[in-house]
Amino acid sequence: MNIKPKLLIVEDDELNRLVYQGVLSKIFDLIICKNDEDFINELKKENTFHAFLIDLSLKGNKDGIQLIKELREFEKYKTIPVVVVTAHAYKKDEETALAAGATKFLRKPVDNKKLLNEFMDYI
Repeated sequence: MNIKPKLLIVEDDELNRLVYQGVLSKIFDLIICKNDEDFINELKKENTFHAFLIDLSLKGNKDGIQLIKELREFEKYKTIPVVVVTAHAYKKDEETALAAGATKFLRKPVDNKKLLNEFMDYI
């Protein structure tokens, strides 16, 4: 039996969650969070994630940048890949995300094949 690596997704848009599920569930065991509270609750569990996909704009108290910073405070997640997929198109947004600890920065809409390929490097 093949065990898939775990990917935690933080995305508040339902359509995007469905697309990610359809594309990434082929190679990952997915945990999908709708907001910052769900994200923090998942990090506190005994799960170990192999990669993260985080949107920058989220409904809730914290945005994706804050979540990346909090994620990097966990010793076991200091070097785990974090792919940001966002509608924020400015270079400054990319620089801020990378400085916070993101590994890759992709702008929406992102081609499904490109998204899948971005994660292939990490499994």
